[in-house]
Amino acid sequence: MDRRRFLHVSIFGALALKATSLLAAEIEGKGPVIVSAGRRVDAPDAQTPRFPPANVNAVRQRIAAFFTKESPSAVVCSAACGTDLLVLDVAGQARVMRDVLLGAQPTVFRKESVTDRPGNWGEMFDEVMRSAKVEVLKLPAGQEGYLQTNLDLLDRAETLAKKFETSVKALVIWNGQSRGSDDVTGHFLEQAKLRGIPVTQISTL
Repeated sequence: MDRRRFLHVSIFGALALKATSLLAAEIEGKGPVIVSAGRRVDAPDAQTPRFPPANVNAVRQRIAAFFTKESPSAVVCSAACGTDLLVLDVAGQARVMRDVLLGAQPTVFRKESVTDRPGNWGEMFDEVMRSAKVEVLKLPAGQEGYLQTNLDLLDRAETLAKKFETSVKALVIWNGQSRGSDDVTGHFLEQAKLRGIPVTQISTL
């Protein structure tokens, strides 16, 4: 075999091997779709600490560690101040696909569920609106709408997981204690378990 033919065969073989390795890594390393819900950051006059503003950086680090472990294919989440926006921010930094479901038009949602608590949540929300896939849900007002959002989040995650041929994992970021039957985060946790979705809990305390 002459030198030019040898080089051609060697280069072609190396490229083919590299392509095969990349394809295998993509298939074997296909991370789950993460669907997340949790606490909003506490208001200044909160009587019971559930997500103190002082804990924001610590919670962000816990979320980032979870993402490093799971290498998710996509994240499904709403975008309220607190854990939602932290999840979306970490996902954005990791260049993970973000599928965001809102219970109201962005301007209304921003006013009622984002900037009504202390912190730079408005800036984070605006970045998500610019760069993520966002859908506004048609929901009834009040508690019924909040609970329906949980179901829609889980439905969307299961649809994406089927599309990507991977699994769904739920991430619940809260203080670990339900307020009662009207606790939206507690409802999300229960519904995920009812569907047989593995749940990871991260503390906000």
